[in-house]
Amino acid sequence: MTQAVRTPYQARKEAAEQFDEALRAVGINASPSRVESEMHTGGVRATRVAPPLLTPTQAARLVRIVEAARR
Repeated sequence: MTQAVRTPYQARKEAAEQFDEALRAVGINASPSRVESEMHTGGVRATRVAPPLLTPTQAARLVRIVEAARR
């Protein structure tokens, strides 16, 4: 049996979806994260997860949640 090979883009897309799901789980409804792909010098393609922009209220709430989790 062979396993399907995930591309870097697919792996990052899954990570973005998990991040968005985690935000929704704590009550932060933001626009979805994006996976951006860009070509660098030398023909190297890089992809990254661009998290959603949060409002100041959402950002403050997320900071409180993270700080509480660290204690």
